[in-house]
Amino acid sequence: MYRIGEAACAAALLLSVGCLLVGQAPPAPMVDRVGFPSGYQSTFKKMLTFDRPDNGQIRVVWANDIAAGTPFWERYPYGSVLLFEAWNPKRDAAGALIYDENGRLIPDTLATVFVKRKGVGFGEAYGQNRNGEWEYVSYRPDGTVATAPSASASCAICHLQAGPQNDWTFRRDRMWFGGSGAAPQATMSHYSFLPGDVTVKKGAAVTWYNDDEVEHQINVPGTGKNSDTMSRGASWTAKFDTAGDYEVRCTIHPGMRAKLKVVE
Repeated sequence: MYRIGEAACAAALLLSVGCLLVGQAPPAPMVDRVGFPSGYQSTFKKMLTFDRPDNGQIRVVWANDIAAGTPFWERYPYGSVLLFEAWNPKRDAAGALIYDENGRLIPDTLATVFVKRKGVGFGEAYGQNRNGEWEYVSYRPDGTVATAPSASASCAICHLQAGPQNDWTFRRDRMWFGGSGAAPQATMSHYSFLPGDVTVKKGAAVTWYNDDEVEHQINVPGTGKNSDTMSRGASWTAKFDTAGDYEVRCTIHPGMRAKLKVVE
């Protein structure tokens, strides 16, 4: 639900258009069995705030107690409800995105609340696009329906990417291990920093994301900057206020090295 990739969206659009050309929309439920969870801000757990600089959106992910208590390696029980708020971020007079001092997008207006619920027998109406027993509806902030169940096939099509191993849900590991949701400047994968050289402006916040199967721990010698142990899906952000060349290391795997250049 939380990473609707461009390829999946394009596939959903093409499928929808193709079906419309032959006079038949993709199959979907006709009845809203999801329901807008009124008061979720006080009853659900906030799991992750995720920046989307590519499309100018901030997504804030929430889960009810059942879903929030489910480890990422287990399937969600019946009654699980997950949602994400789609926020429009602040922009300057020229329309450019505005970032805070930590390099994060700044929420401005809440546009839509996308909700998915798991129930016994749910999802059958999606036909070949079924995602297990999940159904999807999107709502406006006041709880009125924005995308009716009958038009929710594109949600199911997008969630096919997540696959049954993730119970058709995106970013489960990142929610479980405390990913920051900031857009990373570098990742850790295959025991390497990718890219190995990063250049940023002085005062910038730099985020590293662990996309590896193993734990890593970042150290920037001479700065006092050290991450906690980072499992897969975790990320760490550090701000650099002094120009210069820095070495970045993994304390767990000494052969992992990278360079960070901070310029005026």
